[in-house]
Amino acid sequence: MDALSHIFLHLTFCAAIAHAPSGTKIPLHVTMTHHNGVKAFDNVFTVTREAKDAVVEFDVSPGIYGLVVESPKYGCSRVDFLNVLDGQNRNVSETMEDVLPAKPEPVMLLDGTAPQSFVYLKPSFVFFDKSQACNQPVGTPIPVRTDVEYDTSSYHLWLHSDAALLAQAPLVAALRLQTPTSTAHYIRVRINLVPFSGWPNVYMMNVSEDMVDGLATEKVDTLLCPKVWTTSVPE
Repeated sequence: MDALSHIFLHLTFCAAIAHAPSGTKIPLHVTMTHHNGVKAFDNVFTVTREAKDAVVEFDVSPGIYGLVVESPKYGCSRVDFLNVLDGQNRNVSETMEDVLPAKPEPVMLLDGTAPQSFVYLKPSFVFFDKSQACNQPVGTPIPVRTDVEYDTSSYHLWLHSDAALLAQAPLVAALRLQTPTSTAHYIRVRINLVPFSGWPNVYMMNVSEDMVDGLATEKVDTLLCPKVWTTSVPE
């Protein structure tokens, strides 16, 4: 049986809640829902407005979820998508919006287990023109918004796949890993850049200490395509 994961959900309040008097009791409805609409978690937390943020905690089984946080009294909400890994606790930071209900942003997810050394490489997504070849110097990256969160032994990336990015497809995706000398290693990542359908495409790539160590002898500012760095799609 899969182990439960503990979620530390850090919520930055919307303006309406942030301006409520100190000491006000704020009800927050939190749900975690599977793609098929089945709710794995559904609870109303009551937090005290003492600062501009709060933390709520709960346990869920591993899986891919739509996270919804709502405060109907204040007209605030937040929608996001999370991949909760087996036995991995998660620190999740979300900022509530002054709108109810909030609309999900078009995103793709890349998650995996990783050693602490991977965190120091500051991973992010980049894209290159489809003509970019393996083992060749990289061209000018195409701008893309990426959010990253790290936990003790895992990482979580959100790729914001907006219409402007999709209009340039097909593209070559890569994981950008910084070096101490302000250069970077670029690892090709095989993902499909497709229109957002209301639920994200999700990819997994577990990273080992040997994979990180192996970069030390690889060329920088070059598109690397090592077979050991492979993505998979969760079942």
